[in-house]
Amino acid sequence: MQLPLAIHINETASFDNFLCADSFLIASLEQLAVEDTRAVIYLWGANGSGKSHLLQAVCQRAGLANAPVSYLPMAELIRHPVSMLEGMENIAVICVDDLQYLQGNPEWQQGLFNLFNRVHEQGGRMLFAATASPGELGLSLADLVSRLQSGPVFHVPLLDDEQKIEALKLRARQRGLELENDPAKYLLNRFPRDLNALFDILDTLDQESLIKQRRLTIPFIREVFTARP
Repeated sequence: MQLPLAIHINETASFDNFLCADSFLIASLEQLAVEDTRAVIYLWGANGSGKSHLLQAVCQRAGLANAPVSYLPMAELIRHPVSMLEGMENIAVICVDDLQYLQGNPEWQQGLFNLFNRVHEQGGRMLFAATASPGELGLSLADLVSRLQSGPVFHVPLLDDEQKIEALKLRARQRGLELENDPAKYLLNRFPRDLNALFDILDTLDQESLIKQRRLTIPFIREVFTARP
């Protein structure tokens, strides 16, 4: 099933580079990704908590197991005809992100409800994410809310500052970089504190350190971002 627009999945998203204290959550998502059995899981949490990362990690893991997968970010798809969902019940793993965009759109709510039922009949797997729990999402279609509550519902909390530092250090290590505590704290205190923004900054530092063969020190970070337009 080809969607009529390009949906890009972050190829670096994995369970290995996601910092999470809830081992049961990660185990449940890994199971959904690889076990060929009917399942539904719902994630909710504030923007920046890593929900999209987890959905895309599930897509990556399922893809490695040769399962057909689809990532559906409602922030992008809501502007398109709901008919694009037709035939998607044949996809083994469907990850639907940003369900809050369904508020005030009964046509898409009905379309997703119908897709859920078709996937369930086919024995497929669905993973949902939004900024609120199903009952607090403000959806008008009660039957859809009921479906979203039919499996485990997990809250994905925002990381505190110490956890964000550990997440930065983990991401750096996986890129072959050494990021010590002081430079990590500097990034957290001097740049936007959203993890996605911090990871983008780390990407820039990775490229610059490779070009200039420099370590990730505070003076080097200052130099990079003072020199950029």
